[in-house]
Amino acid sequence: MYNVACIDLEGVLVPEMWPHIAAATGLSELNLTTREVSDYARLVEVRIRLLREHGIRLTDLQTLVETLEPMAGACAFVERLQQSYRLVLVSDAFLEMVLPLWHKLGEPELQCHHFECDAAGYIVQPHYVRRGGKQEALLPFQGCRTLAVGDAFNDLSMLRAASQGFLFRPSAETRAAATDLPVAYDYLDVLQGVGLTV
Repeated sequence: MYNVACIDLEGVLVPEMWPHIAAATGLSELNLTTREVSDYARLVEVRIRLLREHGIRLTDLQTLVETLEPMAGACAFVERLQQSYRLVLVSDAFLEMVLPLWHKLGEPELQCHHFECDAAGYIVQPHYVRRGGKQEALLPFQGCRTLAVGDAFNDLSMLRAASQGFLFRPSAETRAAATDLPVAYDYLDVLQGVGLTV
């Protein structure tokens, strides 16, 4: 048996990308994330429509995301976990958008979705690596000791399926939907919760 840590990306290791994009573009409708909205597929459809309506291509999104940095302490947290766990980033973000941030985190194992674009560079369709929720990421690791950390509605199934699951700085809405899960307010809370020292 070995240890596996399935860690959400946005809101846990890096800032939420879409509020940043909303602020940069002035499109407040892009501000919503899975911290507030539980139907992820519908949220993605709305985003794709808004981007097309306002002439925003995938390359524009990539330029905006490249200006973001991992959250304070995130790189050290990743490095510390990797000393004791096989680390898998389990994200509902899209590969084409997260690559700059993934590089900054040291390129750990990554599971995320990807976009299909048209000839003009507009996003036309999402392609999902998981259909039934993030708990699917844990299926290959049955029999292992699993840790899961996430902050939003789309993380809850994974947190509950893991040997240990932590809500990381959740929104009030997410916290209200998951009062059964322990809350971590910083990376030290997670490390101490699984018996690791800094």
